[in-house]
Amino acid sequence: MVFAHRPPTAQELEATYGSYPVIPALSPITKQRYLELLDVFEGYRRTGRILDAGSGSGYFLDTAMERSWEAHGTEYDPAVVEACRARGIHMQQGVLDPTHYEEGSFDVITSFEVLEHLVDPATELAHISRLLRPGGILYLTTPNFNSLARHIARGRWNIINYPEHLNYYTPRTLGRSLRKAGLDVDRIRTTGISVMRLRNSVVAPTKAQANADPGNADQVLRSRIEGNPVLRFMKATVNGLLTLTGMGDTLKVFATKPQ
Repeated sequence: MVFAHRPPTAQELEATYGSYPVIPALSPITKQRYLELLDVFEGYRRTGRILDAGSGSGYFLDTAMERSWEAHGTEYDPAVVEACRARGIHMQQGVLDPTHYEEGSFDVITSFEVLEHLVDPATELAHISRLLRPGGILYLTTPNFNSLARHIARGRWNIINYPEHLNYYTPRTLGRSLRKAGLDVDRIRTTGISVMRLRNSVVAPTKAQANADPGNADQVLRSRIEGNPVLRFMKATVNGLLTLTGMGDTLKVFATKPQ
């Protein structure tokens, strides 16, 4: 487990997230990935309630509502919270606070690229465990410290970015943290290699271009792969190898609350 030695001050966090970029629109490829996740979640639908902790602009929850889920989310930015509420999402401003909800009231909880930002990720996982109903499912993503890109870039790996990123997991340490929170780990995958991040870390160290920008290297590559069956097969093969070796850029975890 790798983590920042000094927790950031409230002033540092306010400066970091006060100007945090807002994704202007949901890309068709990302929406397709969301729909594929929601296909998986159908098997866990009982209450019909889903919570996205750290929901950003709320695009995943918009997609969930298209599938008739009762959508709940949390986010810091009050303007984003109000915009999501206006679209029918039940939002809470700030950190995930379990006192705002009944214990065991969600079929599904998601957390996309949030855990690495938190001062106290263990408490976040404990709160998620409390809010999931028995048999409910958590889907979580976070950067993989054991990734091939980190081994190549070493100290120049631009995921290491204080005070934005404070915690760095490997498959082993994330699995251990989830089990300690009372969850059963069903599957951990490590997928993807970000061309953009690797280039920015090694070739031309700089502030990374926003991943939502359709002109960046990652988005261009995603579009090419999506439209080519041969490239999709190659991508699946590479991701299989990255999961086998535990060296993909992103940790993707399915964990369930014991019955």
